[in-house]
Amino acid sequence: MGKESSFEELEGKISRCAGSVLYTPAKSETDYNDPSFPFKIPRDRILIPTDKDSNPFEWATRCIHKFKNDSVCVFVPGTRFDRYGTRHGRGVGWYDRFFSKIPPHWLRIGVIDSKQLQHTRLMRQEWDEAVDWIIVWNDFSWSTYKAPSRL
Repeated sequence: MGKESSFEELEGKISRCAGSVLYTPAKSETDYNDPSFPFKIPRDRILIPTDKDSNPFEWATRCIHKFKNDSVCVFVPGTRFDRYGTRHGRGVGWYDRFFSKIPPHWLRIGVIDSKQLQHTRLMRQEWDEAVDWIIVWNDFSWSTYKAPSRL
């Protein structure tokens, strides 16, 4: 039996999640609702707001209250990611604050276009919260990258 691919590994992890935390993709963001998206997202979902003025700590509390100790996958956009799990967003730190309050075992997954993937390390500040996986749209297909462990 061969070693499982990163795609198969992520597929297995997502399939074991009881719920998901999702975002509404902006026009410039890769859409996980696209019919070609390769993973089945758990049906028990919370859609977090795109409003930067909403409180990420309150949203983290809502998500924790809903899912309790279940395994959850959190899908996030970003303007840039590197293969090490560093995520750059819109510069307000919303997801960093949100991630800092959710259970560490929740799976953090970035969803991006290949133009947003940087192959060299992005600068990571002490408050930056990394993702575990990155799903990348390459014009014709999807690929996955597993970031080094953040735990």
